[in-house]
Amino acid sequence: MDSIIFDHLPLGETYIPNKLIARESHIRQIFSCLFPLLNKQRPVHIWLYGKPGTGKTSCATYALRTLEEKQAVRTIIINCWKKRTFYEILDEMISQFRVLRADEHRTSFKLEKLRKFINGKPLVVMLDEVDRIKNGELSTILYNLESVLNAGIICISNTTEAMVNLEERVRSRLNPRVLHFSAYTQKQLLEIISFRAEHALAPKSWSATALQNIAKTAHGDARIAIGTLQRAAIAVEQRRGDRITPATLKQQINASKQARQKGILNSLTDDHRILYRIIADKGKALSGELWDEYLQHCNQLDRKPLSSRSFSDYCNRLTRSGLVTSERARMKGKVRMFQANC
Repeated sequence: MDSIIFDHLPLGETYIPNKLIARESHIRQIFSCLFPLLNKQRPVHIWLYGKPGTGKTSCATYALRTLEEKQAVRTIIINCWKKRTFYEILDEMISQFRVLRADEHRTSFKLEKLRKFINGKPLVVMLDEVDRIKNGELSTILYNLESVLNAGIICISNTTEAMVNLEERVRSRLNPRVLHFSAYTQKQLLEIISFRAEHALAPKSWSATALQNIAKTAHGDARIAIGTLQRAAIAVEQRRGDRITPATLKQQINASKQARQKGILNSLTDDHRILYRIIADKGKALSGELWDEYLQHCNQLDRKPLSSRSFSDYCNRLTRSGLVTSERARMKGKVRMFQANC
């Protein structure tokens, strides 16, 4: 039989459609910050933040591609999940721009070669996943990109924590326009994956009900929703079917939940993961119980524990991530009950 997937591209993570649903305002604001570059004026730096799958990277990439098409601006995208030091980022820029005779290992030499290569032409550097960079190193990176290379900068993160922790002189100099990306509504997610299904799959291979179930279970994360649709379509092809069935969809939704959990945990610290694992193993845990078991784990691992104040902040971060829920316990004192969602 014919494949139900007639175009794999719209189901891919890197696919950027011509229209980004529910993000028109964000794109306009990004363009307003960057357009001064077309007149060889300084842009406004931008900091985009929000939960994974809310369109931050897609919107920024869309804007950079548009500037590139005008052939007046150099742009470069750095994945800080992989490149976490100024040297690694500098090396990546030299590699992508193919700067010749820059094989000298000294950072100062590479920086000077890159500066001469750019030669005053407008440059925008997009740093995706900047949360993964240590605070001091991020300050060094941003200072050099802004002051030495005179680049426009787009930072993308899950929260504003990395921005708040920058050195004061760097944060003041950067002074970015901060844009928040809220989670998509179920209706918006349905519109997004309906577009993908229409442009990627055979007309009778999916149903409106199937797409509604995907949108309902994706927790506002477009990446999860699109990935679920893609995996469901591939699973149908592997068993030589012609339609996404409820059973196939249920299996892929469960797989997406696990992928979402893994993705969030990978973006957090070891202490977050220890706390989450305690809650997940117990099902439910009072804040006092969680603290005691956390201290025991740290003792067993010969690990320095968090302070009691940081412990509260870390628990709040787990709650904001959606991995756990938290509610006031029915007892005296400021006791909370934590329960794992995934």
